[in-house]
Amino acid sequence: MRRIKRFRAFIRNNRTVFGCLLGALLLDIVIELLYRQSLSAFWAYLSARPVAFLVNVLILTLCLSLCMFAKRKWFWAVLIGAVWAGLGIANMYVLSYRVSPLSAIDFAILQLDWSFIGIYMSVPVFILLVAAVLLLIAGLALLYRRSPKSPVQPRRSIVTICILLLSVALLPELPLAAGFAGNAYTDVITLTERYGFVYTFSRSLIDVGIDRPEDYSARRIHAIAEDVLRTETKTPEVTPNIIFLQLESFFDVNHLEGVTFSEDPVPYFRALKENGPSGFFTAPSIGAGTANTEFEVMTQMNVHDFGTGEYPYKTILQDTTCESIAYNLKELGLSTHVLHNNTATFYDRNKVFSKLGFDSFTSIEYMNDVEYNEIGWAKDSILTGEILDLLDSTASRDLIYTISVQPHGAYPTDSESDGIRVLSGIEDEALRSEMEYYATQLQEVDDFLRALTAALEALDEPTVLVVYGDHMPSLEIEESALDSGNLYTTEYAVWANFPLEAEDKDVKAYQLASHVLEMLGINNGTLTKFHQMNAWSGAYETELRTLQYDMLYGDRVVYGGENPFEETDMRFGTRDVVLYRAAVRGDTLTAYGENFTPYSAIYIDGARYETTFVSENKITCTAEDLPADARVSVRQVAEDGTELSSAVVREKSG
Repeated sequence: MRRIKRFRAFIRNNRTVFGCLLGALLLDIVIELLYRQSLSAFWAYLSARPVAFLVNVLILTLCLSLCMFAKRKWFWAVLIGAVWAGLGIANMYVLSYRVSPLSAIDFAILQLDWSFIGIYMSVPVFILLVAAVLLLIAGLALLYRRSPKSPVQPRRSIVTICILLLSVALLPELPLAAGFAGNAYTDVITLTERYGFVYTFSRSLIDVGIDRPEDYSARRIHAIAEDVLRTETKTPEVTPNIIFLQLESFFDVNHLEGVTFSEDPVPYFRALKENGPSGFFTAPSIGAGTANTEFEVMTQMNVHDFGTGEYPYKTILQDTTCESIAYNLKELGLSTHVLHNNTATFYDRNKVFSKLGFDSFTSIEYMNDVEYNEIGWAKDSILTGEILDLLDSTASRDLIYTISVQPHGAYPTDSESDGIRVLSGIEDEALRSEMEYYATQLQEVDDFLRALTAALEALDEPTVLVVYGDHMPSLEIEESALDSGNLYTTEYAVWANFPLEAEDKDVKAYQLASHVLEMLGINNGTLTKFHQMNAWSGAYETELRTLQYDMLYGDRVVYGGENPFEETDMRFGTRDVVLYRAAVRGDTLTAYGENFTPYSAIYIDGARYETTFVSENKITCTAEDLPADARVSVRQVAEDGTELSSAVVREKSG
């Protein structure tokens, strides 16, 4: 009887902790059901990885237990629980249009503008979301007023938090945590599937950068890079223009087993594969993560050596430069450019490309006559003229890194297009509609490739075009449905307007550039040489990781202790946006100039005015009662309001 009383007293004295534990258990079950979408999948996860499930529950308990430091414990517990429940719902929504689960970095790259709402969320759903958030805020306000107060016990609270922290930190490392301890994954898809959403999302909050290797030292770097450092840089006989064309969500749908189409969506791409060097291309992600594919190709680094779900664009490249093919090819006299038919600010591209050595960046804010597809993405056909303009804009050879966008999701389940049709192999009506829309976009991209190579063929400069898909599309494609490769695999093909001898080879994204440059007799760059000399050797991946750490986070031993790469003074656009004059007639101000686009905005005395695009030579705005000395300027403004560049003020000649 006495023991029962003691037990009851223990429960009563720690009812907040036990309440948090019970709440965390229920909350994690709901979050995992939202993620896995079925009881059987949840049970399979729980049966296979009970320790992982327990870690997730303890993380939630730790978060909920923070309410012990407040007098209104119920309110803070409900608020914290609502945040986690919201993350679980957001993860479920994210997975409805892409394969990769929600991670902390998504909040860093999120751009909530009307283009996002139009593509990823319908207006009615957005209105319902706003209404739900407002109701939640109102409910929390009411709960705050009615929540009872109870005394804070600092000592007990601190002890409880410390115990939970130690449990969360140590439990995954115990020998009994079979299949959990020592995992080295940083891919959020694998981590979430194996170890749960709460664990993976929490890890993505704190796991950033490349961990210092245990054997890191100057001697170790010299041992790894000995051959690289003593290998002379080659002088190629011919240095061509080099164009990397990264195609959004592009893959050959003919690899889908049992699926037939009314016509082949990508006949020209298949011809490129047949007639030139090609192979499978392993991307770092599925259905999303374009910027990480860019990063791997440009820098030749393995993004999986970085933190969980990390985008180096949003972390290390915010503060430092990084060796890249742009810096390396400058040594051969190439001018370096990036071309992208989408907004400049997504993934902070407007900030990081200068830290990767590029001389210019032409984004959609500097383009005219852009066509858009059914769901609002710019069509890739605009890129042919832009590439030719870039090649004409310099007297030197050029590196042009081109990033397309047309086949981007989310794919409509009720497409209105009259393009390619699925004849067999897909029974689900919504998925069939998505696939038909996607295949139709692929067909238009294939036509763009044909037109681009025809234009490049006519050039009197040697030119190489490297075409590849940045990742698989965000469609419900099972690995078993592919007749070759896997869900991380697309393909690449190399075209040139001069004879190019090379063997077909499968590559990972961070190996593509070194493979292509080797075809051309080029080995400029630390990692270019490393990959060309060491690829597929026994310690290759480990040594690459150690080199990457040294180059970005360590002592830069490989560079003699200094960072030799200076940030470029990158210009925006191929052509100058020019302002000649401004004139007022009635209540309308008209600016006259050259190369205006729909993203040109009129500023009067530093204030932005709502601007109407009339033509590339004229834009207008409403302006009443302007003083005689008002200062008028024109700036290119991204969709999120970021000012990219100012128009050059110039007298009109003639």
